[in-house]
Amino acid sequence: MLGSLARAIKPFVPQSLYRSVQQHIGRRHANRWLKNNGVLDLGLKIAERFSYTVQSGPFKGMKYTRDAVMSRQVAPALIGQYERQIHSYVMAAIARCDLVIDIGHAEGFYAVGIARLGKPVVAFDANHSERRICRGMADVNGVSDLVDIRSWCDGEALASLVKDRRVFILCDIDGGEIDLFTSEVISAIRHCDLVIELHGSADDNERFVDRFRGLFQIEVIDHPQTIAGAEMISFLGPDADRMASEYRTFQQWMIAS
Repeated sequence: MLGSLARAIKPFVPQSLYRSVQQHIGRRHANRWLKNNGVLDLGLKIAERFSYTVQSGPFKGMKYTRDAVMSRQVAPALIGQYERQIHSYVMAAIARCDLVIDIGHAEGFYAVGIARLGKPVVAFDANHSERRICRGMADVNGVSDLVDIRSWCDGEALASLVKDRRVFILCDIDGGEIDLFTSEVISAIRHCDLVIELHGSADDNERFVDRFRGLFQIEVIDHPQTIAGAEMISFLGPDADRMASEYRTFQQWMIAS
């Protein structure tokens, strides 16, 4: 019902408001499923065992807050294996850039993790709850001065931020990339490194990626078919494998430089 309401108001409200409502509804639905299937309670058990601290990966040592833990499937992030297939690309891009732009920052896994490495981050999220959680994550990790949290990223804002500097753009906005990355925006960011999570079918994704060809070197990578890090939460017994899962089916990322 709420999803139908969001779609009904889309033609009559600014895109930023529509996306905010859509993201809020999506998070509520996801969390209801996670709660009903015991994932949130098991995630809290993992967080308490790990003292709310990421155990491995590029952001090892980053602290999570209880709000962040109770708002998503947090286990892969705490294990340190969340989106492991893009870690090497992310780290290489961080090394080359002056600024990181994280569009769709969620709880701040990347925004706060990257700031802990000393890079300034401008982080956008349409969902006010995610902005609040990310601020808490930045505070507890002592990087609030490096994470500039904003609500809405449009093409004009993005083009302005990348002007005259090397920027790494990380984007995960649940299909909003289709509207954001117009030909004009792509031209303005052609000197940047990009990691964009894709949210369509293989054919949809290929059409989107085609927008960037000729200006970027492109690689498209798939979500791994196997989980990783379940041995780190073996104390959960038979629940370890499902808690190490990111609960994705088909998923791709575009890497562009």
